Amino acid sequence: MEPLETQEQFETLLRDPMATGRRVTDSLFIIYFTAAWCLPCQKIDKDLIAAAAKDKGIPIYICDQTKNEYTVGYCMVRSFPTFVAYTLRNEKNRLMSNQTEAIVTWVDYVSEK
Repeated sequence: MEPLETQEQFETLLRDPMATGRRVTDSLFIIYFTAAWCLPCQKIDKDLIAAAAKDKGIPIYICDQTKNEYTVGYCMVRSFPTFVAYTLRNEKNRLMSNQTEAIVTWVDYVSEK
């Protein structure tokens, strides 16, 4: 999971996938919104989720509220952990869960939708 530390990085992901080394056809990506103080977030098996996304060819970015509060608010994230799938310029789907198996299933779902 790559860190998403600024609003500028987020806007680049939404508007210009080629600037991040992705092709326009590979516009799907996921942002994992978390916070360093969030106990439910700490229970998630991030390695398993990252592996599931990698198998589907979906990059995951991690946005920690303690480092990038602006993007959290801009995306209207109200609780942690929250996973949001985006395509070019649009939110595709959202999941609020700390259950690793449910998150892996959701990654499969958004990759096929």
